[in-house]
Amino acid sequence: MAIRGFNESSLTDSEIFTGLRASAETDPVEKARKLVNTAKRLTNEDIEGAYIQIKQYPNTLSRAAIRAFDEGTTAIIYNDVPSLTLTPAIPFITFLVNNKRITYIFMDKHIRKNRDGILSVDAPVLHDMLTGALIANRLKTNYDKLESNQFLQKLLMDIYTKFVCRIINREYSIGADKIVYDTIQYWINKFFLIRIFGSRDTSESIDIASSKHFKYLDEMKIEDIKRLYNEANPIKFSDLLGLLKTTTPRMKTLGLDTFLSNWINYYYPPAMLAIDNMEYLIFMIITLLRGNNIINISAGEIVKETRNIKILNEELLKLI
Repeated sequence: MAIRGFNESSLTDSEIFTGLRASAETDPVEKARKLVNTAKRLTNEDIEGAYIQIKQYPNTLSRAAIRAFDEGTTAIIYNDVPSLTLTPAIPFITFLVNNKRITYIFMDKHIRKNRDGILSVDAPVLHDMLTGALIANRLKTNYDKLESNQFLQKLLMDIYTKFVCRIINREYSIGADKIVYDTIQYWINKFFLIRIFGSRDTSESIDIASSKHFKYLDEMKIEDIKRLYNEANPIKFSDLLGLLKTTTPRMKTLGLDTFLSNWINYYYPPAMLAIDNMEYLIFMIITLLRGNNIINISAGEIVKETRNIKILNEELLKLI
């Protein structure tokens, strides 16, 4: 079986993924490819209890996730050799196999095996893995559906900026400085829309969407922070951090290594690639919405308290 990585949803452009790959003793993509070829590919009978539970979930997105698994669009890989386990930072990855895109889910950390060799997994965990993998697969099939969805663009921008601000505020306590907070929210919003989401909107529309939260800035300050962003023109996430740290001396130690360490410690490793990749960001949001602790449930209110979050599943269905 000839397989190759398929990274249309920008893994190749991900600074975080590039760093992960460079720092690993074994290339995680090659490790994943090897596991696909050598480890056990689970059937519904292997995970029968959880599979039956998910089949009974009433919502359409859940049924679509199960159908993708049944049809082989998504696949679950189980390896019980610890030394071969893939980093939890990559919960799934998509390969092109004989002209078909298959998203492989790596479940070593979540599957239990009893003395009789019987496997089991918690249904909510399996559900979110299957759902995240399905969305990732569809983004690779037709990313245009996401780019053209104005609701998801706004919702994902709001949540992403909250995720980033949570880490910065925990480290530097900037929330009380309203001018600084308004500024960094604008810069994160704009970076997300341009560099991560890939918005099709005009520059003017992106500017408006990025600045709707403004409360404490006068017109002169607004023009100044817009100019500073355009001059910096951050392309990578580390560039954005370099811009953010200029807002206050308190953030002088802000850098990619520090931020990444704090992000992983707070949100957990499966959220690592969500920093600059859409498919893993959506997966992070899905898991926090359900609260199964793949991602730290302490961050759950960021998602659950976001306006209009209740129709997320309905909008995600439009990507399938």
